[in-house]
Amino acid sequence: MRAESRCPEARVPWFDPDFQQDPYPLLADLREKHPVFLDPGLGHYVVTRYDDVESILLDRETFAAANASAPLFPPCAEAQEILKAEGYKRVPTLNNADPPRHAPMRKAVFTCMSRRRLIALEPEVRHHARRLIEALVRRPEADLVAELAYPLPAHAAMGLIGIPQQDIDRIKQWGDKRVLMTYGRLEPAEQVEVARNVGAFWRYCEAFIAERDRERRDDFASDLLRYRDENPDLISTDDLVNITYSMLLAGHESTTNALAVGLRHLLAARDQWQAVVDDTSLIPNAVEECLRFDPPVLGHRRITTRDVEVGGVTLPGGARLIMLFGSAQRDPGHFADPDRLDVRRPEAREHLTFGKGVHFCLGAPLARLEFQVVLEYLGELAPRMRLVEEQRLPYAGNALWRTLTELRVVPQGNSARAVRHRTPRPRPA
Repeated sequence: MRAESRCPEARVPWFDPDFQQDPYPLLADLREKHPVFLDPGLGHYVVTRYDDVESILLDRETFAAANASAPLFPPCAEAQEILKAEGYKRVPTLNNADPPRHAPMRKAVFTCMSRRRLIALEPEVRHHARRLIEALVRRPEADLVAELAYPLPAHAAMGLIGIPQQDIDRIKQWGDKRVLMTYGRLEPAEQVEVARNVGAFWRYCEAFIAERDRERRDDFASDLLRYRDENPDLISTDDLVNITYSMLLAGHESTTNALAVGLRHLLAARDQWQAVVDDTSLIPNAVEECLRFDPPVLGHRRITTRDVEVGGVTLPGGARLIMLFGSAQRDPGHFADPDRLDVRRPEAREHLTFGKGVHFCLGAPLARLEFQVVLEYLGELAPRMRLVEEQRLPYAGNALWRTLTELRVVPQGNSARAVRHRTPRPRPA
């Protein structure tokens, strides 16, 4: 009998709208019955318990990151030809690199993502967040995604990198398409369209780095170029293009998800929202608890380098697997009463949303800052904010990212009208 045949199988309805609304009851049932199972629909093993996920994150020799950013479903031949023609180079960067490539690239980003630069960015984050919130609280009804969670992280991350203000919306649209290419299930015609977007995105990053190489400024991209000049044997211009391409997605899309999904749950749990409004010292821990309770990315991927046992199941070498953070962070073996949002939870910061070990997210400090600033200003300017009642919360059609595309609120807390059949507004063009 082959090792993988002994693994239980279960199909998760990753793309089903009802599952995306609330995946946690099904994940709890699977976690109890099958700590590790094979989903034949995705062709991935799924790991559901906290201790197992944590051990995978910390064992980079057995669990490689090479597939971390690969499409769940390979693009069709025409889409692949378009990517090739556009010059897109899918080479490992931070999220999907292993030794020996990972260490020098991580060191370059860590060195340039200095505390000084993040501190210098905080006043601009605060200014932009307050401006957005002051605008939305004047409206009788608002969409927290389109009017806050979508624009704020893009402005912060791209301002850090040095992207011109006029290019931000275009890059956000490219990022949305790239997520669908990686985690969605697109028809061939859609794949072709997205491939053209990905190609344009890649060429933009090449041109941006070339322009910064000619004219350095006080931004993260220029810092990377100066680091390359000082360490030519460690990092190349192509590496910097790849880092930029990666950060122009990771630097804001997941934070948009975190804000949207976190505010959804915090506003729904009125006692928890009121606790944060009444005591701002709870805000940092409230952020951690939101990240635990419903993470912006349901899971990340790895591939085994050898036969290995996980959760009592033997996985063969070369097995693709999903570390299901959303399940691990609701594991009652690690978190007490895990299905309750508790902004005072003492172990909230033990979530795995930012990863752990050498792949810990370098953008975590900026994401935390943005979330904390949003809660601070919403508590000050809209303490009675409520969700519009009975709204159907629309999620984008991808398997692993918790991409909530609309969240309707009444900023000043008046009686909210029902919107059972509302058609979601498109994100800003």
